[in-house]
Amino acid sequence: MSKIDIKDDYSERVKYDYSEYPIYIRRDLLSNFSNYAAESHWHEDIELIVALSGEMQYNVNGEIVTLNEGEGILVNAKQLHHGFSEARHECDFICILFHPILMCLTRVTDHDYASRILESGAPYFHLSPKIAWQSRIIEHIKDIWDKKDETVAPLYAQGKLCLLWSELLTQTERMKAPKGSDGKLTTLKNMIGFIHEHYKEKITLEEIAKSGYVSKRSCGMIFLEYQNKTPIEFLTDYRLRKSIELMKHSELTILDIALSVGFSSASYYAETFRKSFGVSPVEYRKANEVR
Repeated sequence: MSKIDIKDDYSERVKYDYSEYPIYIRRDLLSNFSNYAAESHWHEDIELIVALSGEMQYNVNGEIVTLNEGEGILVNAKQLHHGFSEARHECDFICILFHPILMCLTRVTDHDYASRILESGAPYFHLSPKIAWQSRIIEHIKDIWDKKDETVAPLYAQGKLCLLWSELLTQTERMKAPKGSDGKLTTLKNMIGFIHEHYKEKITLEEIAKSGYVSKRSCGMIFLEYQNKTPIEFLTDYRLRKSIELMKHSELTILDIALSVGFSSASYYAETFRKSFGVSPVEYRKANEVR
């Protein structure tokens, strides 16, 4: 099962493919993620996604973009995002993360080229193969994946990223305006961080709101705007994800797992688990051959 390594502030701990070259290149299936959904996260890197087959939805700061076969998305640095499929549709996709420092080869390239995209106010850009320049970016992403295992892969990737970046620079004025404010995103990250730290405990909506220094009403509105879930739904989903990790990596009983991730009883845990995954915890553990 695929899993994103997330820190307490909900940023991703990216494991680059090369020690001296900050780029991450993977091909994955959406079904490899728990309940066909990655965890919401952010990072300093630019993220590139191309759907090779199937489809998925991509949430960027609460705005949902559907990626159909052949389409892609570029997510700018420091944006809260995740891919998912509520209908549990499969998607075979390429994912590339690269640190913006790769576009800052000199002071001139940093100021004149890299910063123009990073500071453009564009949280993401949806890429369509039907638009010529966007299609070229999609092909650059595929090419980086295709050359991943060659000895010159880092150098090849650098060249393709420069070509990709030059395509973007000519289109900066067309990129989407950001949704919401940095203040709201900071508040959301603080509240998510609180949930991440205290999910094992009995926590209330009031406590979640307090961690973001907002009212309960504002807390609910921010979660719905950016996560399309209430704060309690987000908390419950996170507890379910953590319970699956325990199924995989421990020999705890279902009761012990339920209590250790914050559920009040095994029966309530089983009921909630079935609503989310369509099977009971026992059936899930058996089907996935976890201990």
